[in-house]
Order: sequence, then C-alpha cells, then structure tokens
Amino acid sequence: MSSIEPSLSAIPPNSNTMQSSFQQSSSTFLSRSAHAPFPEAGSVIGPDGRYFCLGKLGKGTFCSIHKCVDLSFSHTIGQNLDRRQQQNGEGSGRDRRRQRIVAAKAELANFVDSGVIDGEAAVLKFLDFSLPNGMVPTFVDYVRQPAPLTESASPLVAGGSASNILGMGEASNVEKATNNTNGGISAIIMEYLPGEDMHLLRDRHCQSIAAMEKSAGGGNSAGGSSAGAVPRRVSVEDAVYLVADVMLPLLKAMHEVGMVHRDVKPSNVVRTGTTASDRKFKIVDFGLSKSFVVPKDSTFADPQRPWKGRWMSPSFSSSITNTTKNTNFSNHLNSAVYESSSTVTFIDEEPKDMLRGGCIRLERDCAEFRGTSMYASLRVHQGKDHCPRDDIWGLLYVFCDLVSGGLPWMSHAAARDRDRCQILKEIVLGERGRDDWSGADRVRTADSKHVIGVGDPNPDLVPKNGEDAMEWLLFGSEYHTAMYKRDLMIRFHGEKAEYLPTVPEPLEMAKNEHYVQCLRRAFRHVASLGFVEMPDYKLIEECIRGFCKDPPTANDQHHVPPIDWKDRRTNKRRRILTSQSSRTINETLDVAWNPMDEVDVDPLDESTLNEAEHDRRAALEVAAAVLDEEARGIGGVPASSAGISSANNHAGVPASLDPGVSLSGEAADLARIPLQMQFHLSQVEYNALHHETIPMHLALRDWMALAIPLAHGKWDAANWERGNHRTQDDGYRNEVYMSMLQKCLDAAEPFNGFTDVRCYYYPSGEELGHHNATGQVAHKRRRVNISSPNISEIPITTGESVVETESPLVVVSRVFFLLRLALDLERGKNFAPPPKLSFGFGRPGMTLGALTS
Repeated sequence: MSSIEPSLSAIPPNSNTMQSSFQQSSSTFLSRSAHAPFPEAGSVIGPDGRYFCLGKLGKGTFCSIHKCVDLSFSHTIGQNLDRRQQQNGEGSGRDRRRQRIVAAKAELANFVDSGVIDGEAAVLKFLDFSLPNGMVPTFVDYVRQPAPLTESASPLVAGGSASNILGMGEASNVEKATNNTNGGISAIIMEYLPGEDMHLLRDRHCQSIAAMEKSAGGGNSAGGSSAGAVPRRVSVEDAVYLVADVMLPLLKAMHEVGMVHRDVKPSNVVRTGTTASDRKFKIVDFGLSKSFVVPKDSTFADPQRPWKGRWMSPSFSSSITNTTKNTNFSNHLNSAVYESSSTVTFIDEEPKDMLRGGCIRLERDCAEFRGTSMYASLRVHQGKDHCPRDDIWGLLYVFCDLVSGGLPWMSHAAARDRDRCQILKEIVLGERGRDDWSGADRVRTADSKHVIGVGDPNPDLVPKNGEDAMEWLLFGSEYHTAMYKRDLMIRFHGEKAEYLPTVPEPLEMAKNEHYVQCLRRAFRHVASLGFVEMPDYKLIEECIRGFCKDPPTANDQHHVPPIDWKDRRTNKRRRILTSQSSRTINETLDVAWNPMDEVDVDPLDESTLNEAEHDRRAALEVAAAVLDEEARGIGGVPASSAGISSANNHAGVPASLDPGVSLSGEAADLARIPLQMQFHLSQVEYNALHHETIPMHLALRDWMALAIPLAHGKWDAANWERGNHRTQDDGYRNEVYMSMLQKCLDAAEPFNGFTDVRCYYYPSGEELGHHNATGQVAHKRRRVNISSPNISEIPITTGESVVETESPLVVVSRVFFLLRLALDLERGKNFAPPPKLSFGFGRPGMTLGALTS
C-alpha cells in the first residue's frame, strides 16, 4: 500500500449515515472474523472471544498453559469502580481480578472431559478466596466451551467470535487428531506470572556458574562437577530461603484450610517477577490437589475428627461446574449455543455450608500413587493415603535436591523406575537394611512386585537394619549419576575394571554431622506422623535453618555463589527483539496516538506482542525443519520440493509453514498476518460487540492501533495475501487487505465514527463546575498526544502567528479518509490469477498440465 495523504480539508465521517449503517448491519458485523482453533497463537476463547491467545507458556501431564490477553480489561464489568481502582486492584469481588495479561490452562486432548480441569478450577478458586494475597495465582475465570452445535462447525472451534461459533474454517485431519476437541475445551483463566519457576531458576543459576567456570579456565565447578558438567546446586543460604521462607509457608497455608497439594516440586512454585527485587513466589498446579476435609454428613467423614476453620465446601465445586448456556447473541448466530464461564459465581464471603463445618476424611486402606517419583514421600510409594505429612516429606526432598544438587534415586526417577526409588528411600530412612540382601543374590520385596538383583545398591554399602543413610542425601548429583552408570555397566559387562566409570567423592557437606542430624530429625518427625496428624512446621523450619548455623566456608572447593535474581536472559531477549529491525506492521509508521493520562494507557506493551510474534515464527521454523526431515526420509527431497510451496514467508520462514496451511477461509487469512494485527482486530471487534461497556475514548485508542497501520503502513502482499505467487507491487487486488479495511471501518460504526468530542477532550470545567484560582472556568484538556511529522505538527496559522496544531478529530477524520480511499482503490483492481499447483513429490513448480502430458 502506498502512502496517500489527502488535503487538510478531509471530511469527517457522516454520523447520521454511520449510525443508520450500524443499525442495519450489526447482525452481519457479529459474524465477520474467524480465528484459528484455541489454543493456537491468534485464537480466542471465552464469551465473545474475550481472551486472545499469544502463545504457549508450557505443558504438563494433563494440561497446557498459554499466555492470553483479556480483551475486556477496559470494559466495565461487575461493580462500577473508577478505572484507577480497577488498575490498582482495589475494591472487592471480581474487580480485583481484572488483569490485562492472563494465563489460560487448557486440557490436553487425552484428558478432555476427564474432570481434572474442573477440579483444579474449583481448588484454585477456593484457595484464591481463602489464602492471603500473594500465595496462589488470582482466579479470573473458568471457560467451558463445547463445540458449536451446527453441523458445519469445525470440531476444533473453541473461540468466542461469532464466526467461530458458526463453525467457519475447517482444520486439517492432523490437527483434528492431535487436539481431539470434538467435545469442546475447558480452560482456567488465572493470573499470569512473568517469572520463572524454581526449577528453571536453579537451571539458569547453575548454567551461569558453569559458564563462569569455563571462562575462568576450569577447575572444580561450584557444584563439585568435573569439566563439562553443569552443576545442579544452589548455595545453602539460597536453598534455605527457597524452602523455609517460600515453600514451607505456602504449604502450611494450604494445610490450614484443609488442602494437600500432592505434587510438591520446584517447578510448581513460580516467581511473580523477573527483576532482582522480585523474590516472591506463588504455588501453582493444583491438578492433583485434594481436600482432606469433607462435610459432616458425608460417609467419608470421621466424626471423631471435626475440622474448625475454612475448608473447601461443596459450594466452590458447584459454582464451577454449574455453568449455564449463554444465548445472548443466539439471534445473530443461527441459534448456535455455547457454554461459558460468564455465570460463574464469585464468592466474596464464606458460604453457609462452609460455616456449618466439616470433618477430616477417613483414611483409605490403600491409595494409588500420585505425584512425582523424585519428590514423592515414602508413604505415598507404600500406598498410604496422602495427607499434609507427605507434602512436607516431599518438601524435605526438595531441600536436599537444591542444597546438594541431586538425590540418590534421581536417575531412577528419570527412568520412571518407581520401585527402585522406593527401595532407595527406604534405605535412606532406615526402613530397609543390609539383612534384606543377606543369604541370596536375588531377593523379592515384601509386595513381590520387584526383584532386587544386579544394579541395585551394593549390600556392603547399605547400613545395617535399623540404621539410616541420611548422608546419602548430601552426596551430590555427580556421585549419584556416576553410581547409576556404574551399576548399569556392571549389569551388562560385569565387574571389568576397564569398563567401569570412576565414581567421584561425595560432597564435603555429606561429612558434616550437623547437617546430617538436622535431616535426621526432620525426616524422623514426618515418618512418625499418621494421617490425621499435622506436621510440626516450626520443627521443620528449625531443621532447615540449621544448615545456616554451620555453613560451608568461602574457601570450600565446592562453594556455590548466590543466585543472581535478575533474569538477565529474559530482559536481554526482550531488548534484542525490540532493537532488531524485525518485520512488524508498525515499522514504517510515523503516526502515534498516545493517551495523555497514564490511566488511559494500555498496560499491554507493544514489545509483548512483538515477542509473541517472534516466538510464533520460531515455532514455525522448527516445524519447517521437521517437515523437511520427514520429506527427505520419505521421498528424498525437501518439503519445499515435495508438493509444498517454496516461496518465502515472514522473516524468511518457508511458505510450507504458512500458519494458515491447516485452516481455510477467513481463519487462514487471519493466520497469515502478523500476530500484532490479529490482536488489534480482535480487540476492536470485541469493543464493538460490547460498545456500551467501554469508555468511548478507550475504544478510540484501540481502534487507532489497528487503523493507523492500515492507513499509513505498508501491506506485505507477498506474505499476507492468499497463494504463493503474489509479489509486493503486482498490481492485483489484495483481498485480505480489503477485508481488514472493511473490518476496521465496521468496528467504528457502533461508536458513531468517534465523532463525540469526549473521545478527544476531557469534560470542560464549565460542564464539571470547576474553576481555576482566578475564578475563570477551566479550559478543555486533550486526552491524547499525537506525534506525526506529517499530520499533527502541521500548524494552522492566521497570518504570521501559529494558532494551534491540528485537532485530534481532524486526525481521525484523515485516517477514515485514507481507509475508504484505500478500499476504493483496491476495488478498482483486477483479481489476482490463481497460483500454480504442484502435486506429490515432483519437481518444484510442476503444473497439472505437465503431470498429465
């Protein structure tokens, strides 16, 4: 698109015409945009597409987590609080949950309708209500969206826009099999935590230590590792802080409201920020969490163990599962009905059934294993019912892992050998001794499920029955890894010295009797607890802090530097992405529409959108490499020659990885344009659907973020239009561009073309009754600051004196003029010819005629 500048006499939009146009076409406007299926980047989920997906954050056993933007952030929902109160989290109830960036935790295909996500949503909602602020992510919403009921609907559709609900856009068979969302999708919408989890924090810290060791010329690393190995330890002080000051209070708070986490591990505790001063964490992932308190009248209740205090009463679960059908727009959507969380009850006072009290649940005779083998308590391995004791037991394993860098069963846990993990944990605690190996080379365990033989701990190294091996917990990761490899070599090659690796010495801290006694005291305490007994949290804290009373000296060969809390990699990555001349829709723009009041500034930074687009393109490049490898393995040619377009896409990404390749229609068109523009389109369409709940000047702010790039930016027809044959200046009609122009114009109709003066100026002093010190009425003040060498700085003069700069209303009128002009110019062009087709694994560019001749 060429830059077109009209004269200064640009005519503002006709308000009467626009108003009648909206009244006539509002029903068609609701069905304008289709998106990729959630949770693809650029997709939407929730009522009317309330949450826009920026990309994936991570993946767990049952769910995947995605970074999303709440499009309703600027809208008035619930109580009518001042926007400053909403932005600062003031007020009560739902208003304090308003956040621009949120996280969406969605079910994986294999667990759709399993009830796991429902249970986790109820637990998070209860904990958010019950615990002090800053312990768990804020519960924002819960979305349960079945697939549309129309026959033509794509089974992958999970978005909230009208086109999604109508089923516009089919997905590929591969995606159907992968996502398996025929039954719809459920997602928890919660607070987004920008920091790293404790596992990644430890990894980053240890990698930086290894890098410093390498640059310094080697020697023993801080973790006691040999050259080339990355240590896994953190300093004693940091380990004590992370466990005693962070994780222990979080677990204690959960236990005090009748909840057990059942999956305690470093990756389930996440930092709330990335700067050096951000050292707070929140506990996450409640997919396995469970209440050990039940109603008094339950058949599982122990009447001898009444519970006093807060507990997760049935009200919390019912408020999650009892969603109702939303039919607000059914007249415009061909009666397509979907479920949403817009009716989820937000509980701000204790429910009546909670006040009636509960009882501790009866202990089960046998319970299935739940948790992670690395950190699960010995009692969980032994089939005991999970209780607070087991959370604290696992916490002690986490501490030993952090402070020493590994656990005796770390390699067995990585190999998913749960039985050997149990045996080693029994040895460490002293519940399995040397006599269990005497008299036989192969001895079965008590439950006859596992045979002890070659590759297990050497009986000569196992303590006598009744003695523990607590020092093993402090031997270090390098020792445990070497012993595991040595056992494997013995299993396959026998005890031939030339094959056996050298086992390093254990860490010096394993010889520190004070450390060992602290661990012995803590583990013996939790091992002595029954199902209904609460741990002595003060005792556990004293044992952990006991490590600081006799810390390693600075000249210790295994001294570990403290953690650098500033996440330099994340900040550096953002700086690089910001400074790079990456291809974004805004790179050629000279116009900026900036609100004057800080409260009116969108908290979503543009760098966040740029980063999300970069990640999306990086994922496409990885997928392109995989496709090429698969194609070479099948036909001996790269994917670009295997009947797939070889034209270049954004940022050099092969067109074989066109984001819209598995979609069709409008969803495919939108997937090709940059994520930044997809977001701005979704935002203005959401605003138009809910034009009565957003201040008009904020709607204009969002609209200009889309309109300015379309009016003044450069449209990349080669990459954003359909087919693989377009060039930048081929002179043909750009149909996707035309569609975007029309969508942008339509989105302004509900706001009467933004002709209201309140879009541009704050109410005058005369309207508000305000006067200045001299008694005169205060003048109107602009809401926006416009920066443009071509527009706002052109003065309107009278004679030789400058009267004023161009008004915001004229600037907006100019944008409207450019949008309509560009649309008219595109309509006057000819349609582009169809692209060349290639089939099978033939030569690139081979046409149908060549194949049939």
